[in-house]
Amino acid sequence: MKKNLVDVLRCTQCGSGLALREARSEGGEVLEGALGCDNGHTYDVVRGILRMVKSDAYVGSFSFEWQRHNKTQLDREENGKSAQVFYHKAGLTPGFLKGKRVLDVGVGAGRFADVCQRAGADVVGIDLSYAVESAMQNVGHRQGANIVQADLFDLPFRDESFDLIYSIGVLHHTPDCKRAFQGLIRFLRPGGTIVIWVYNAHVWSPGSVLERVNSLWRSVTTRLPPRLLYLLCLGEVPLYYLRRIPGADQIMHLLLPGILYHAIPKTNDHPRLSEHVLDTFDWYSPTYQSKHTYPEVYGWFEQAGLKNIRVLPHPVGMSGEKRIAGHS
Repeated sequence: MKKNLVDVLRCTQCGSGLALREARSEGGEVLEGALGCDNGHTYDVVRGILRMVKSDAYVGSFSFEWQRHNKTQLDREENGKSAQVFYHKAGLTPGFLKGKRVLDVGVGAGRFADVCQRAGADVVGIDLSYAVESAMQNVGHRQGANIVQADLFDLPFRDESFDLIYSIGVLHHTPDCKRAFQGLIRFLRPGGTIVIWVYNAHVWSPGSVLERVNSLWRSVTTRLPPRLLYLLCLGEVPLYYLRRIPGADQIMHLLLPGILYHAIPKTNDHPRLSEHVLDTFDWYSPTYQSKHTYPEVYGWFEQAGLKNIRVLPHPVGMSGEKRIAGHS
């Protein structure tokens, strides 16, 4: 944790400011220590990460996932895949990020925080899960980057602290996606931009065979220990290679009874095996997985009083700006 992070922090229990009470630091980086407020509430800094929560609550699968795949999605070049995904889904450019104070909501292993920091942003990444350990290793020690373990329903920041807030593929994994979004607006500066991307309600037609089979499988997989589910995802790899053979899936459809063919869990077609396994686990493991439509999410932005609302091309993505008092 950088020492200057305290400038935007507040106590989640009483709302007052926080200050360093004790610290073991190197330069401006606090490696171990504690922060406290005037009312006696304290929070620890452990391995450079400010800890505002005592557990990873309902996101244990992400703790497992991002420590197992701590480097899988991290770019190895300036314009790598994660950078391309971020700029496409967020509708932003590297020039927009330079000099901005940015909040990454659901930082995971730090793939998008890495993109923003390299573009010149001062980024704070938050996550409820122990993925923060990976994000700290990948990004957190850099100048202009901080990692905080916190609950997005109870964030430890002063109001209007950030120029940009984004959450790409995270809010739909909370108990209440709309409320999670609404709670972020207070931390956005007037004139600032918020961007979200959530799962598309029409990835499969509601009530279709595919949607019902997916729900049935997830009713089982979300109850499995993460390590067991991960082994099952690895066990699916031969089928992944089989389906990459031209015409193989059509032959399976012809040979297998319809009920058996459609009962096979649907996965992704990532060309890299590590990303395929990661995304399969990511789909079938989270406790919560809501899906949404453009009109629904547009309504959230309107209700929040945002302006210049943009419908982004990758479903379902949207951005908007916080109004400046006295400006229409």
